[in-house]
Parts: sequence; structure tokens; C-alpha cells
Amino acid sequence: MKKIFFTLLVLCLFSVNAQETTKTPKHEIKINALYAIMGMPEFGYEYLLNDESTIGIDVLFSTEDWDMNFALTPHYRFFFGEKIASGFFTEIFGMLNSTETERYSYMGSDDYYTSNTETDFALGFAVGAKFVTKKSWTFEIFGGIGRNLLNSDSQDFVPRGGISIGKRF
Repeated sequence: MKKIFFTLLVLCLFSVNAQETTKTPKHEIKINALYAIMGMPEFGYEYLLNDESTIGIDVLFSTEDWDMNFALTPHYRFFFGEKIASGFFTEIFGMLNSTETERYSYMGSDDYYTSNTETDFALGFAVGAKFVTKKSWTFEIFGGIGRNLLNSDSQDFVPRGGISIGKRF
């Protein structure tokens, strides 16, 4: 009888310990609230590789009259905080972007206006900070700059930044 009782006690202890372990959320979706207010909503997805690094992708669409019409931005972040994938971070990113360029030409008494859409790819660097609540809500602020590499008619530099709100799951 003592052996059966001891075995049941050990099994109960193991089951209690198994229930106390929490699974770390690995996925995060977010919206760049700053850009959304400006009429350029940017939505993102981020995946936690380990406790101090993530990979992600952001998609921006311009609904207003801005120079940038579209951006697809994959990125890698390295975090320096004590909590899992939070605190100060550095980011390297690539950005496939589409911008609207406007040019005025003067030929004698005639004025010419041209508008072209240019597509380019930029590489860049950003820094920021991410904060995570106990309920896995996230808040981040970040900024950086990238340089376009392919098209000489497009802008030389592209901005990267914002204030994002998200949820880990």
C-alpha cells in the first residue's frame, strides 16, 4: 500500500509541475499606429527565433498622397533586454519600395510635368525599443534609414520608423 501511495504522490507532483510551465509565444502581429494615422497603414508579422532575436516582415500601403506607395520590408532584430525579445534592439532590413517621383521641365514657354513610379530595393539599419506586457501585448518605437541600390531615378534614401502596437500569441 505504501508503494502505491508513493507512486501516486510522485505522479501528482509531476503533473502539477507540468501544468505550471508556460509556453513562450513565438508569433506577433502588429500595426504601425504612427503610419496608420498618417494614411500609410503598415502591418507586420514577427517570429521569435530565440530569447534575443526575431525575424519579421512588414507591408506598407499608402492611401494618401505620399511619395511612397508601397513597401515590403523583411527584417532581423537583435534584442539587448533581459526579458524575452524585448528591450533595446538593433535591426537590419531590406525594403522593396515603390515611390512616386514628380518632375517639372521647362522648355522655352512650355511647362512639362511628369510623374513616374519607381521601384527599388534598399538595405538599411534601425534602432528602437520594444516593451511587452504580462498579457503579451507589445509596444515599440523605432527609427532608421536605408539606401536604395538599384534605380538611379528613385530616392537615394528611404525612412524606416514608427510607433507600433501588437499582440504575441
